[in-house]
Amino acid sequence: MLRPRCLRMTISRTAVPFLVLTVLSLTFVSPIAAQGDEAKARVFIQIAEKAREVALQLIERAKAAGQDVSAVTLQLDQGTTFLNRARQAYQDKQYDEALANARLAQEEYRDAMKSLRSEPSSLELDKSRLLEAIGRARDRIRKVNDALSGNTEIEAGLKEEITAKLKQAEALLNEAESILGTGAKNASEAAHKLAQAEKLISEAFVLLRQASHRPRMQRAEATLKGLEREISRLEADLDRLEKRGVNVDGLRGRLADARNLLQSAQEKASHGDVSGALADIQQAREIAQQVRKEIAKNRKP
Repeated sequence: MLRPRCLRMTISRTAVPFLVLTVLSLTFVSPIAAQGDEAKARVFIQIAEKAREVALQLIERAKAAGQDVSAVTLQLDQGTTFLNRARQAYQDKQYDEALANARLAQEEYRDAMKSLRSEPSSLELDKSRLLEAIGRARDRIRKVNDALSGNTEIEAGLKEEITAKLKQAEALLNEAESILGTGAKNASEAAHKLAQAEKLISEAFVLLRQASHRPRMQRAEATLKGLEREISRLEADLDRLEKRGVNVDGLRGRLADARNLLQSAQEKASHGDVSGALADIQQAREIAQQVRKEIAKNRKP
């Protein structure tokens, strides 16, 4: 029986295109089943890692066939740079930044795989692919600008910072396009400008996403404080019932569960996982409501 490593080296010519199509399709799928920012970032990173694995296999095959893979290797390196940033951001619990960089990594690997599925690339094909990538980058700038203009709660200073990054990115894209228009044989400088622009766009997106989270974060913090006060009142009610001889051990345990959920929500909120924090708050609220009803029943004569 072959070991896993050996098995990967024996992938047939028929299996590789199937893997490429599978990974390319995954890069377009938003993992909506994942709950919370942490889970979404993890799924996108896993998809990017799979795309990189297949792209590396294709590059090795192209090299063995005598194909020039210098341009594709540059795309792979750019993708790996984004993937490493995504991994680091995930470790730092910066899930918005991890998600944005994982998306960029997926796009670089997807373009690399498309190139390797075609005939050996010519200069014009390289330019064409770079121009397509520049067009996609401009689309992302427009989307961020549209979201920015529609956000009325963002602070003026932060809005200026995001706008400045987008302007710098647009300037870099213009420079890359200009380089490609000179007919230079080496498009690596244009690709470098494109990578710099994509980094700025990613940073602008992360800042905007974080700014969009702030109102939700503020509401979550206010709800947390209100629930903490409510649980304290319910605990005082249980003390009074206990003095009357009512067994309240089970209800105290449920309130302890609610407090644990509030602590979990605080930790998630501090790490930027607003969706996860709100889910914990909702569970704590439901427990408090159930305990309140039980207390009301025991108060009746």
